[in-house]
Amino acid sequence: MIRLAISFPAGRFHATPWANHVNEGVPEWPPSPWRLVRALVSALHTKGSGLNRELLYSVILRLNTPPAFSLPPAASGHSRHYMSLNQTDRSKTALILDTFVLVPADLCIIVHWVIDFTSEEREALGALVQRVAYLGRAESWCEIRLLSENEPFGEINCQPTDGTPAPMTETVRVLCPGPNVGRQDLERTTPQIQAEGWNDPPGSRWAFYRRPASSFRIRPERVVANAASDNLPTVAEFALGGTVLPLFTEAIRIADSFRAAALSRHKTPSRTLSGKNGDGSPLQEQHHHAHYIPDTRDGRGRITHMMVWAPEGFTEREQQALSEIDHLKLTDNRDDLSVILNGFGTPADFQNACRLFGTSKQWRSRTPFLLPRHVRPKRDHQEDQVRRELALRGLPVEVSVTALPVRADTVGARWSEFDAYRRRKTAGFTGRAGFVLEFDVPQSGPVLLGIASHFGMGQFVREEMPAKASD
Repeated sequence: MIRLAISFPAGRFHATPWANHVNEGVPEWPPSPWRLVRALVSALHTKGSGLNRELLYSVILRLNTPPAFSLPPAASGHSRHYMSLNQTDRSKTALILDTFVLVPADLCIIVHWVIDFTSEEREALGALVQRVAYLGRAESWCEIRLLSENEPFGEINCQPTDGTPAPMTETVRVLCPGPNVGRQDLERTTPQIQAEGWNDPPGSRWAFYRRPASSFRIRPERVVANAASDNLPTVAEFALGGTVLPLFTEAIRIADSFRAAALSRHKTPSRTLSGKNGDGSPLQEQHHHAHYIPDTRDGRGRITHMMVWAPEGFTEREQQALSEIDHLKLTDNRDDLSVILNGFGTPADFQNACRLFGTSKQWRSRTPFLLPRHVRPKRDHQEDQVRRELALRGLPVEVSVTALPVRADTVGARWSEFDAYRRRKTAGFTGRAGFVLEFDVPQSGPVLLGIASHFGMGQFVREEMPAKASD
């Protein structure tokens, strides 16, 4: 067995897969075996003084089977460079992306080949790999060493496959040396390959690999709590990014998209994330599952964050599914939103950042309270419906309910503007209203009431002004 340990002292691996253009922003992961064996050939030519070249070429050419990998936790990133076109108009530039994989400098990629070498061949290979200075682009400094037979290594989590999907994995194509690869193939330069009109390098072959679906997630230890623990996290906070962030009035649409993304990552039915039983029927205890709560903190009425709150907590599998959400697809030909997980915790952990959480006697509507019932002359008044919703959520019903003018909420959007973005989640609502709630004793948030309260409607925030103050 041959095992190579590769580390990156600068914490970055810069490389683009053979079939992709650099500006596609696709990082190569795992490092392709084709790239690795060519790096060995390069080191042999440039730094191979004193080494047995013929012996090493025979060793390198035997590394022609797709190896397995032990991949460490990593993340992807990129930088943008606007390169001059050397024209009189200095504003004319070409955008170049430098995409890379962030790998902690103290962790290693382990490459596993099921090959038996003699002690002489192992010694020669061990001397050669130490002379490889970079892997990929020149700034991708690396250190490679040959592991001894008994040296421990990480779990194999990326290996060749027939291309069929598997749970919690994703399939990628990786360029490898072919079974008949020759010395001339490995010495041929990229310009020569392009000049000769090859689509793929002669002597190479593509192999399907399964890598963890969470390959590009460096998560702190607190992100995933023990599923057997009684202290499961109940809140997840995400930051949203993009060319144009959606308006806060699109809360239901964005919350619905986020829920769909969470369910697609979880793959199997989740009562907490979906609010449904395994057969698709709604849960009887409707308000114990996840609430997808868009939040705005930029003062411009744009959705900047997404809070996901589940009173009974997220299991380890559900936490993993949420942590894998890295983008949201939007309709109307708009660019996708990028999603970054800020962390998991409890409502108390986020009360300083988000007014949906914390403790207060007074709570004020921020998004419309959608009435579940028609208002009748002698029953089902708006205030009665508020108290009924409070009771369903285990909150005190002895509360002062002060109606607000249906004019504007705390972010300046007219409540009527939310109507343009209603979706099927609001089916059955009979009107909208806003209130200031004043309890006898402080209550802990979040306070979410009414139709579509699991999708951003009926939000109440801690009141900072006297409850009876005029608008």
